[in-house]
Amino acid sequence: MSRRNDWHRRLRQLAAGLACLGAALAAAAAPPLHVVGDDNYPPYLFRDETGQAQGYLVDLWQLWQRKTGIEVRLTATNWAAAQRMLADGQADVIDMIFRTPPREALYDFSPPYADLPVAIYHHATVGGISGPATLKGFQIGVQEGDACIDQLAESGITTLVRFPNYTALIAAAQRQEIKVFCLDEYPANFYLYKAGAQHDFLKAFELYRGQFHRAVRKGRGDLLRQVERGMAEISADEAAALHRKWFGTPLDFGPYARIAGGSLAALLAFGALLLLWNLTLRRRVAAQTAQLAGTLAELEGARQDLAATLAAIPDQLFEFDADGRCVAAFAGHEAASAEQFVGRRVADALPADAARTVIEAIAEACVSGSDYGRMIRLDVDGEERWFELSATRKNLAPDAPARVLVLSRDVSRRRQAEQEARSAREAALIAERDRRFRALFEAAPVALSYLKGERLELLNDRMIALFGYGPDELASLADWWPRAYPDPDYRAWVQATWQSAIERAEASGGKVDDLEYRVRCKDGRTLDLLIGGQLLGDGLIATFTDITPLRRAEAALTEAKESAEAASRAKSAFLANMSHEIRTPMNAILGYAHLLKTSPLTPEQADRLDRIGEAGKHLLAIINDILDLSKIEAGKLVLEDADFSLGAIIDHVRSLIADQAAAKGLAVQVDYGDVPPLLRGDPTRLRQALLNFAGNAIKFTDAGRVTLRSALVADDGDTLLVRFEVEDTGIGIAGDKLGDLFQAFQQVDASTTRRYGGTGLGLAITQRIARLMGGEVGVDSRPGSGSRFWFTARLGRGRVQPTLADTLRPAADSAIRHGHSGRRILLVEDDPINQEVALELLSQTGLVVDVARNGREAVECAERTDYRVILMDMQMPEMDGLQASSAIRRLPGRQATPIVAMTANAFDEDRERCIAAGMSDFIAKPVSPELLYGILLKWLGPGRP
Repeated sequence: MSRRNDWHRRLRQLAAGLACLGAALAAAAAPPLHVVGDDNYPPYLFRDETGQAQGYLVDLWQLWQRKTGIEVRLTATNWAAAQRMLADGQADVIDMIFRTPPREALYDFSPPYADLPVAIYHHATVGGISGPATLKGFQIGVQEGDACIDQLAESGITTLVRFPNYTALIAAAQRQEIKVFCLDEYPANFYLYKAGAQHDFLKAFELYRGQFHRAVRKGRGDLLRQVERGMAEISADEAAALHRKWFGTPLDFGPYARIAGGSLAALLAFGALLLLWNLTLRRRVAAQTAQLAGTLAELEGARQDLAATLAAIPDQLFEFDADGRCVAAFAGHEAASAEQFVGRRVADALPADAARTVIEAIAEACVSGSDYGRMIRLDVDGEERWFELSATRKNLAPDAPARVLVLSRDVSRRRQAEQEARSAREAALIAERDRRFRALFEAAPVALSYLKGERLELLNDRMIALFGYGPDELASLADWWPRAYPDPDYRAWVQATWQSAIERAEASGGKVDDLEYRVRCKDGRTLDLLIGGQLLGDGLIATFTDITPLRRAEAALTEAKESAEAASRAKSAFLANMSHEIRTPMNAILGYAHLLKTSPLTPEQADRLDRIGEAGKHLLAIINDILDLSKIEAGKLVLEDADFSLGAIIDHVRSLIADQAAAKGLAVQVDYGDVPPLLRGDPTRLRQALLNFAGNAIKFTDAGRVTLRSALVADDGDTLLVRFEVEDTGIGIAGDKLGDLFQAFQQVDASTTRRYGGTGLGLAITQRIARLMGGEVGVDSRPGSGSRFWFTARLGRGRVQPTLADTLRPAADSAIRHGHSGRRILLVEDDPINQEVALELLSQTGLVVDVARNGREAVECAERTDYRVILMDMQMPEMDGLQASSAIRRLPGRQATPIVAMTANAFDEDRERCIAAGMSDFIAKPVSPELLYGILLKWLGPGRP
């Protein structure tokens, strides 16, 4: 028997050990519990002088951790941050939180574990504060996130100054930034004393009495129950010891009094005690009997008072179980109507919507303890009635079934009064709006009218002044249409377009598009108006904007523009004609000079031919400059966008000025700087601008050097700002003359022009080219010390190394002789001298050349012969080159025949017209022999091997 008992004892020990081991393993597997609280609430939770968290809650949660085996991480922070951490899911539990109706929607709360008074304090100099109503007009200091904010709001107090914690709040009060503040009484006494302000501030009244709870986010009731189970494991002795540590032990004189009383009684009444024992017992029984009778009487009185109170109030009070079944009903004059619900479920006694609302209130009260503010609507005796519900859970024993008390208050009259007040406010607002509308309507700077249907309700002063008609003359649209639009046809068109605009506005937000009309005024004037508006309910505000001055100005501008365009066309025509008339003989002059240079000449003849050639080139440069300036001013100069080599540009300019520099004994230096070698832009215009500067430098420098320089100013990735400079050691320029340098047709002074020549166009063209390229120009100079001219240009990064495919090939005439000798081409030229020059140049290539004197002959020749290339002039009698090219393209088999324009019409638009007419290429007169041979070689194609 002993053995069996021993075996049973060991088995129980083993089971207990396994159970402990399982609990330990479960606790170890559980994640840490993150608890947050207010670090500004002594003695529950606060920070000591070193910043460490101290207080009752620190020790309490450490004791909870030991009891449950679950790690606790306690974060002490300011109260608002603690609530945000719980709301954002950064914490699991918040401690020391009051339960308020706004918070019940957010949290699940534990039962209360401490009662805490919350008071209103004021500065000693302020008096008369005795209740919430006396707080109005004051700025009330509160801690951010404190429950007293909701409590004050219920009393209509919203003039609050929020502080992150109690310390900051009391510091602000000491600085008298606030005179009144709300604090929980325990920490208020602590901080006021600590700040030495306990005599400066007085407690006005207790605002309310709150209770501390622990809470979790809504829907985490399992976590809350786990927390409460852990708290339940803390014994009463442990809790009392913890409370004594932080809240102290009250002084108790009872033991001393009992010892003294006992000694005295022993000395004086030991004998009498035995004699009076029986009498004392009797009296005690009598007293207790009387006390019991009084208590019963008080209970009966309280019951009668409660019954009278319930009978007096108009509200109905019901008790429900958790399933929504009415257990009891308490009511006054409507008791009969309330009694009929006893024993019935809510869903069976009320309409579906109202029943659903009551069930939700009961469910919330079962979980959170209370629920307030829900409304239900019921039809009572054919009348709509509204009831406000307040639900509270009864504090029954843990194992007792849940019970909820629901108070139903009839708020129909209150709602009706609120609606009437709201309607009155809306009526007042509408009246004020109408008053302001009329004021704005009259003060508007444009003419306005307000229409309702066909009636003109309002005309503002501006409209009356504009049209001359008063309100009695324009009472409706029927009065307006014939007066404003006397022409019947135009009036019908206006009415149709206006009706369409109204329909569009009705379908798209109410804005009536502004439309332009011509309106007749009372005094006979006709005005150009923009008429639009805005739909407002069943009315329309029409706006009338007078644009008559604008239309007159536009007409004047149009006339001026047409005049300017006519002048520009005349100028362009003049320049084109002058260019053609000068280039035609210039072509003969330069052509003959070239041909004569190929024949045996004496040195004197060769020198004279060179002078003729230079003079012709100089004259041609002047013509080109004038045309360039004209194109730039007309906005017709289009920049090329191509990859090019920086070295090719600068080296080409250096080669062009090298002979002139050598003749004067000048050194030419080049500095490429840190500019990338490959760029993208217009190489031709860059070369032209740089050559203009370089040519002037050679012209005005007698000794020393000329330097061509480039530098990188800015690098924006794909876009570069490059600076080009030409520096010389020439005569220099006076400072007062620099401002006129870049003006067209201007030189520094007359003596300079006489000595060095020039038209004054080169610098002006360079400035305009630089601006077209996104840059500027400038000059630094001093008389006798030389000059430095510069311009900038925005260029892209080049990506492809330029080839020589589009440049002139060396010895093109030789290549034609070897590869295309004997092939037939057609020259179309009406000028005999230019025919002779062209035939002489072409005869040196071995080509067989037919000649047509006009476009008609050219078409006839092309019909008979399939030419390898046709050289076509533009301006000819009978049929010009454009017409002839179009006609040749229509001939069978001539769609691919190369037609090259060789013309004195050198404008870009001339080139575009040629290409549009079907020509393949374009050469401007005077024709360079090398360019002519290169173009011919390009279109003749591969030669014979």
